[in-house]
Amino acid sequence: MNMKNKFYFTSGIVILTLLFISCDTTSNSSSTTAQSVTCSVPFSRGVNFTQWFDSFSAQRINFDRFGEQDFKDIKNLGVDIIRLPINIPDMTSGPPDYIISPLLLKLLDRAVDLAEEHQIYIILDNHPRHDFYGVRPTDERTREILVKIWSQMAQHFKDRGQYILYEILNEPKGLAANRWGRIQGEVIETIRRIDTKHTIVVSGGGSDSIEGLLSLPEYADRSIIYTFHYYDPFFFTHQGAAWTSPSLASLTGVPFPYDSKRMPSIPFALRWTWVGSVFKDYSNEDALSSLVKPFDQVAAFSRKRRVPVFCGEFGVLMTYSPAEDRVRWYKFVRDALDQRKIAWTSWDYYGEFGLFNTPDGGDFDADLNVDLVRALGFTPPPQRTGPPEPLKSGFTIYDDYFSRGYRVTHWTPESTFDMYDTDAATGEYAIRWGNLSKYDMYQVRFKRNEDFSSLVQSGYCLEFKARTEKPLHFTVRFANPENASSSPWRVQYAIDEKSLPPDGKWHTIRIPLSEMREAGAWVNATQKWFEPQGKFSWHQVHDLTFSADSDCKDCTVWFDDIKIVR
Repeated sequence: MNMKNKFYFTSGIVILTLLFISCDTTSNSSSTTAQSVTCSVPFSRGVNFTQWFDSFSAQRINFDRFGEQDFKDIKNLGVDIIRLPINIPDMTSGPPDYIISPLLLKLLDRAVDLAEEHQIYIILDNHPRHDFYGVRPTDERTREILVKIWSQMAQHFKDRGQYILYEILNEPKGLAANRWGRIQGEVIETIRRIDTKHTIVVSGGGSDSIEGLLSLPEYADRSIIYTFHYYDPFFFTHQGAAWTSPSLASLTGVPFPYDSKRMPSIPFALRWTWVGSVFKDYSNEDALSSLVKPFDQVAAFSRKRRVPVFCGEFGVLMTYSPAEDRVRWYKFVRDALDQRKIAWTSWDYYGEFGLFNTPDGGDFDADLNVDLVRALGFTPPPQRTGPPEPLKSGFTIYDDYFSRGYRVTHWTPESTFDMYDTDAATGEYAIRWGNLSKYDMYQVRFKRNEDFSSLVQSGYCLEFKARTEKPLHFTVRFANPENASSSPWRVQYAIDEKSLPPDGKWHTIRIPLSEMREAGAWVNATQKWFEPQGKFSWHQVHDLTFSADSDCKDCTVWFDDIKIVR
């Protein structure tokens, strides 16, 4: 063992852990057949809960995006581990102290409560959404910021139960392997001075690659899990993705495994890139066996070092990959991991890589991708067929929190949007929206397309409380979904100083659904606007949107108690 690469902790403490890591002392590392890892952990398979704590600020965490029912649902599927991506950098005070938002810690406590209640392990994954803290990755501040963040996290969670794990940093790009190894070792030391109980998840550099994992130094701490991500072959798993380099937006229909009869032609723009090179090699007879070789490397790493390993992410973008091939890939990867006894969490639950039939899915009893769920070894519930029943009664959209399952998006970063303002009409919180530009908006996407037709006929209203101190105009609208069989036709109602006096007082606004008028449709797929054609349908309501009708940079409006009532 190279002593220069080994980090020893000199604090003199005895490290204890409630997370049981067992190591097989009889493993035969000389065998050429696929073998299981040496060390195991008390969980096996799970999912990433994205679209929850990975927002750009604590004030924009849509906390009830997940609720107790979601934990019950995944437990029934067979999930025993959640990886929770948290955009911690944007939820601090920034330099020089990087103090973590008390609101973030408060909401994390509630998430941990749910995990503990349902006996599901939860990885608190430090998962920045952009360049690392706005500084160059090689800058010394990287180490300083991680030390400051994890000293706070460890202090806050040190007395919590056995189900918490800490993941130091997701995909630490831009750092040399030896430099990242040393920084990570110092962060481990920082945590252990405060918390000797909870297991730490460590990763290699870059995109949590297997190569980066294999180059890590050997840490002395014995309550560590080594993690990696897997998305090979990348041009298959990310076909259609516009955010890759180079963009794969023009590449679609790639099968898995290779099938000469179904292979698309490689787009001209990709022919002279790395994509063109690997595209040619896709037909090799050894292509499938080469895909599992990295897992054998990971298993050998585990046996040699006697440490547990964990696949934190793997998945296929659903939009442009052939559905059956996508399922086939998940089963192939899951089988390879399970055969080697490597625990895993797929990316993700909701979202473009998720377990539902659409990226906006979320109806557990009607929208699960049953074939994919089974390919992962989970047990899906019977699915309801046909459209949902028409809504028969009113419901709450926002009351301190947006209701479970709703996805809230805010599309203009220059404006302010706070879902936890304490100046509430009732209860604990209100929504604060300000510094508005024309067409700035926030949108509440329903967990499924809802049938409002009976509510309209029965005289129901959209009701909410609002207040503002300066005159402003905004529009409230409902819209249909945009898909192959539907255009996003909308109905709307205008709010001005007559309906919302600029007196700083709370006012209750009631908008009869039957009085909302069709206003046309903006089709994203074609980037075209269509004038009203009488085609809006109350049978398929996809979202509720609040949109500014003019610039009002010095305006702020508060909302509370958004409901559908009679």
